[in-house]
Amino acid sequence: MKRNSIWEGAFWLSLGSFASKLIGAAYRIVLPRILGDYGVGLFQMAYPLYLVLLAISVNGIPTALSKQTAELYTSKDPFSAEQLVGWALVCLGVAGSGLALAMGVSAPWLAIHVFSEPKARQTIRALAPALALVALEAGLRGGFQGRRQMFPTALSQVIEQFARVAVMFSLAFWLLPRGVGPAAAGATLGAPAGALGGLIYLTVHRARERPHPRLRWPPPWAGLGRLATVAAPMSLAGLLFPLMLLVDSIFVPERLRATGLSLVQATREFGLLSGEAMPLINLTMVVGAALAISLVPAVAEHVRTGHHGEAARRVESAIHLVWLLGLPMSAGLYLLARPLTLLVYGTSGAASTLAILAVGSTILSMQQVLGGSLQACGHGWAPVKNLAAGTVAKFALTWWLTPILGIQGAALATVAAGTLTTYLNWRDWTRAIGVPTNPWRFVGWPLLGSVVMAMAVLTWRERTREMMLLVHTGVGVFLGAAVYWMVLGMSGEREVLRRLWRSR
Repeated sequence: MKRNSIWEGAFWLSLGSFASKLIGAAYRIVLPRILGDYGVGLFQMAYPLYLVLLAISVNGIPTALSKQTAELYTSKDPFSAEQLVGWALVCLGVAGSGLALAMGVSAPWLAIHVFSEPKARQTIRALAPALALVALEAGLRGGFQGRRQMFPTALSQVIEQFARVAVMFSLAFWLLPRGVGPAAAGATLGAPAGALGGLIYLTVHRARERPHPRLRWPPPWAGLGRLATVAAPMSLAGLLFPLMLLVDSIFVPERLRATGLSLVQATREFGLLSGEAMPLINLTMVVGAALAISLVPAVAEHVRTGHHGEAARRVESAIHLVWLLGLPMSAGLYLLARPLTLLVYGTSGAASTLAILAVGSTILSMQQVLGGSLQACGHGWAPVKNLAAGTVAKFALTWWLTPILGIQGAALATVAAGTLTTYLNWRDWTRAIGVPTNPWRFVGWPLLGSVVMAMAVLTWRERTREMMLLVHTGVGVFLGAAVYWMVLGMSGEREVLRRLWRSR
């Protein structure tokens, strides 16, 4: 069995996630033109509940399953690894189907008593089957990731998003003559359709590999129990994030009104943060998320065999890669915030908010890497505790800064909270592994390259203000990348990237 390197796996996951996000951006732009504001409201209404149920049930499964299967393969016990994956799929299928059934049956009650919108019943029922399909996807992805095979996960993400958007638009157009409610429900069916597409691909890919042993009775209860124990903190961490967004959507507009804004103005300002700035920042964090997933099986193997120094070296290399790729993206977003937002959204209202978030985007990526490493070495509750501390800090700072600085205060609170969480993750990782890890060790050349790149981009920006926006922004991006790549070549850092790619 060919086991890809951490860096190759991170590359495929980054590419798949980036492509998936670009495809998904299509519905954000086009769907409002089909359904209108009310239809989009119906479409979005069921998703917070869906995300919470997903976080509770399966969010931690891929990482936890990859950790355990990696340990079993390290112990030269592939049979037990395959039995664990097989029985995990059975349990996930049962749990996901139960949640899907409960969500579908309770849709009328939820629509009336929770969302106060009877027409939401159709969208809730349309979304429910996705819970069962995504649960099975999670199990299959965890099995592949445990063998460091990240390409199936990456490609399944692209297939899932492509199928989702295709079905979403087709059904929305087809059902629109019957009313906005049925059209919104048809668009919502894109989620289970996309999950089904990804599930079919993963199932076929798994079947093409060498034959797997049939499930044996009794199930590996100890392994399944440990899987649930390992997944629990990861699921809780996944639950904190959608809950934080949900509270933010109530909390931030209320604090903005303390500045004298009307409700409509406060909602608009919050939209600049959550709907325009954050999606662009999320694109820069793709690498950090991919590295966090790819590190889990490798770090778990090294910790299990007692090679703590090698585990620490892997994490330091990942941090090095975050600096190399994250700093120039942060600098680029900061410098080109206004033309980028103007180009993408047709208005530059989110530019100042995006610039503040860009300053902390590299640190947020590092938070993901260190959190995944802690989960891999058996300290799964540490990143949950640290994320909870960061969440408390975020709400406290948002409460204090937003009335003073407006929506920029909320963005600054997000960066500060992310920095605190990253520091706590680094402290706990160093204690857990017993080997000193210095995150600042590799920042020098990437920082210098980003500064030189910034000077080149600023010069270009000042001399071409009258140029067409698309050309002005596009050439600025390519110029910055070329200058940064040149500095890396002069410093020898490009060779570091080549070595990371070739390392096993």
